[in-house]
Amino acid sequence: MKVLSKSILIMIIFDMLTLLVSTVFWYDYFNFPIFYGLPILFIVLTGLIVLFLKANYKIREFNNTFKNTYLLLEGVVFTNIPSLGFLFFADGIKVLEFFVANILTVFVVLKLYRILFHYWLFNIKKVKNILILGTDKRARVIADEIQGKKALRMQIAGFVEVNESEDFLTDNKTPVFKNVEDLAQIVEENDIDTVVIAQPTELITTVPKGVDFYKMPDFYEMATGKFYIDEKTITELYYQFAKNQSCVYDFCKRAYDIIAALIILIVTLPITGVTAIRIWLTDKESPIYTQTRIGIRGKEFKCYKLRTMYANNYVPKNLKDGGYAENQEQDDRVIPFCKFVRKARFDEIPQMINILKGEMSIVGPRAEWDEVVKIYKEQIPYYNCRMWVKTGWTGWAQINQGHCISSDDIAEKLQYDLYYLKNRNVMWEIFILVKAVFMALGGRHD
Repeated sequence: MKVLSKSILIMIIFDMLTLLVSTVFWYDYFNFPIFYGLPILFIVLTGLIVLFLKANYKIREFNNTFKNTYLLLEGVVFTNIPSLGFLFFADGIKVLEFFVANILTVFVVLKLYRILFHYWLFNIKKVKNILILGTDKRARVIADEIQGKKALRMQIAGFVEVNESEDFLTDNKTPVFKNVEDLAQIVEENDIDTVVIAQPTELITTVPKGVDFYKMPDFYEMATGKFYIDEKTITELYYQFAKNQSCVYDFCKRAYDIIAALIILIVTLPITGVTAIRIWLTDKESPIYTQTRIGIRGKEFKCYKLRTMYANNYVPKNLKDGGYAENQEQDDRVIPFCKFVRKARFDEIPQMINILKGEMSIVGPRAEWDEVVKIYKEQIPYYNCRMWVKTGWTGWAQINQGHCISSDDIAEKLQYDLYYLKNRNVMWEIFILVKAVFMALGGRHD
């Protein structure tokens, strides 16, 4: 997987130095023994990981918003918490003062840097000029993506007409070069940094050295984190998928699935156990239910979930009648105390059983209900392609888009699923799982 912007590497290095210098300064200020020096390394390493998981380095969507400020503060706090174990035997008050001082220092410095970075990114950094070869649908799609992502600091300098396209539309400000014989001249005159090939053409052989050029689907993936779907890319994806089948990968992924599923089951057992008991006490019905889902190669299987809605459409009584008094803001079928259970995805913990049985994987396309799959297959081209692999408890689509049901959103989710299918590897899947856990604990994994 390639990236379009290297600017974020500067931020990562600055964050690392800030975490290191601040932690060393306050560590020395509070006179902790050398024996306790491990927290310094631990805070720096966990800090970079946590900030990454908190989407602090997602350059495609970088902006100086209140949400990003909160995510930064949350990340800095989480960065320091795991190190408490190393200082467990030190003075409790001194340890608390150390962490408060370190958290405030790191947060203030990183926030000020992000304000300056934001100003530099949107006001000083040179805007790259993009030339698109083609005037077909692909050209229009990638142009819209570039224009919609201001943080990438790119602009469309023009289109080159490869084949006549009567229905091609562009704004009056963006030129369309026709009857082109020398592409190098256009590149030089318009200070082009990157050429995107939307339609195949021999003109690409005349691009001067030093100018980057990409096929449109590859550029689309780097700009969006999604797979561009059409007949040609799907055919290429199929041959790549068939060619890259690996027994080593399958073995490692299965081992990862088993280990991760067992850890999740054991760690969450107190929560799921208490939740299950409380659900049963609510209406005296089984807290576990199954639903038919569609898995790899279109096979049906019974998916296990914690029941979070009242059985038999039961509506709870109000407080005066001795029932449940919790306020039900949205769907009144949902048991009130289960709303966070659903948001944090604890209701899907029983799917670890499906994973241990080999019916699902930790990471993969979402396992959809068999009834909606029938609809999606009719409405969304190439929907079956996501069934080339096992469905997952979480996945690239889930952490980027969340749960959705409309056809347009499902079509976009398919793009995320196929991007995962094309680029999957065990290390990336471990990152996706950790990211999903962070989002769930923050109540943001919808």
